[in-house]
Amino acid sequence: MNQFLIGNADKTETLLQLARPPFLLIDDGPIAEAFSAQFPKAKQFDISRHSFNPLKGMDYKRARDFAATIYTASPEGKDTLTVRNGRRSLAKLLLTNVSRLDKLAANTTNIGPGAIEAIDTIDDLLLSPMLRQVLCSPSNFTFVGRRGEPISIIARIDRTEFPDFDSFVLASLLIGQFLQGQVIVPDFGFYGRDFYTSLIRQGRVVVAVKFLGELSPLLRQSLLSNSDKHFFGLTREDAERLIFYSSTPTGNPTELM
Repeated sequence: MNQFLIGNADKTETLLQLARPPFLLIDDGPIAEAFSAQFPKAKQFDISRHSFNPLKGMDYKRARDFAATIYTASPEGKDTLTVRNGRRSLAKLLLTNVSRLDKLAANTTNIGPGAIEAIDTIDDLLLSPMLRQVLCSPSNFTFVGRRGEPISIIARIDRTEFPDFDSFVLASLLIGQFLQGQVIVPDFGFYGRDFYTSLIRQGRVVVAVKFLGELSPLLRQSLLSNSDKHFFGLTREDAERLIFYSSTPTGNPTELM
């Protein structure tokens, strides 16, 4: 079952209690440290050392999700025809057996306007030294164990060190590679996007926000309707809204303001 944590108070202990290996944790601070202590066998994703190829095993669904991730990270003009054509063209290009992101242009023939937009978008992404290193270096990180079994992974992404764009793209691509188990995101107000509704339908998310207003209406409604809810020092506005969803392990939201 999905778990949705809402409010300003510290949520570390509750997140630890709700974690069920295998899981993927996306965090950059004390929560990652607490998980490392409680789950010492979890694999650590180290940005300075690890790399993976997000195009490995690419199929139609993953191509669509990849394109949605990249274009959501740069929302400027998201409703324009140019961007829609670029997003569609990127999904098509990803299904042409291209080996690496930095080989996308070389693998493309008969380039039209949509493909040019898609290639330019990937070129912009790979301006990031961190993303180029992680996504285009020889792969040395796997998301399963030696026998192909699912494993727990702790990914530290320090948003004080990397731009928001880089952090969001990397976290989203890591989540896209993690095909089994819980996805735990303590700062879902930053990382959450509408395309995560597919994970919510699968019952795989454990996510937290400070305020409901951090989420889009679609994502907010999906979580409120399809998760166990836990309240942590709510604002009055959120408490009044959540009174309609108060049958949770933590009781009446108006008592937790």
